[in-house]
Amino acid sequence: MELYDAINLADDPALKETLLANQINVLECPSCGFSFRIDKNLLYHDPEKHLMIYLFDCSWEDYEAAQNEFLETIKGISQALPADVTPPQVHLVINRNELVERIFLHEAGLNERIIEYIKYQIYTRSPEAGDPESKTLLFNAQDSSGEELCFVIQNAETGKLEGMLNYKREAYDAFTEMFEKDDEVGNIFELFPGPYISARTLLLTQDEKDGHGEGQGSGSDQP
Repeated sequence: MELYDAINLADDPALKETLLANQINVLECPSCGFSFRIDKNLLYHDPEKHLMIYLFDCSWEDYEAAQNEFLETIKGISQALPADVTPPQVHLVINRNELVERIFLHEAGLNERIIEYIKYQIYTRSPEAGDPESKTLLFNAQDSSGEELCFVIQNAETGKLEGMLNYKREAYDAFTEMFEKDDEVGNIFELFPGPYISARTLLLTQDEKDGHGEGQGSGSDQP
C-alpha cells in the first residue's frame, strides 16, 4: 500500500482535501475491509502559500526529542543549500490535529504564537476549558468570524469534541499590537521559543518541573 512521507500541493493539489478528510496514510485490509490509519512523520508543502509544516508524530512528553531531531534536519538542509539561497521556514507540529490547525491558521493570516498565548489565557482563566492534561484546545476556522475566534475543547485521550469557546477577535488584535512593540516583541518568543509552539505543552511542562503532576487549571497567573 502507498504511504506518504511528504505532500506537495504543487504536484497534487487534491492531497490537501484528502489530508483534511483524515484519509492520508489510511489503509484497508483487502480481506475483511477493516481500515486503519498509519501515524507517521509527514511533510506538508504548499508552495503557492509559502507554507511548509513538518509533522513529527509523537506524544507531548517526547516533544523535546522531536525538536532536537527537527533542528538537526533543518540544519542539514541549510548546509546543503547554496550560500545565496535562504532556507525555507518550516513549522513543527506533533500530531495531525495540530497540522490541520496550522494550515487553517496560516490561511486565516493568524500568528500561531498569539493563538497559543490566547490558549494559555483560556486554560488558566476559563474553568470551562478544563485541565490541559486531559483537554486540548484547537482553533476552529470554520466557526470563527471577524468578531470572534472559535476554539473547540477536545478530550486528549479519546479525541472526542466536548465543547466550544469563543474569544473576541479584538483581543487577538490587541495582543498582536502589544507584542509587536520593540520592548515586548521578545516576550512572546521567550514564552514560546519554538520550534514547537504549544500552550498545552508549556503548561504540562511547567507542572512537571514544579512536581505537581496535574494541569494548572484556572486562576494561574499569566507569565
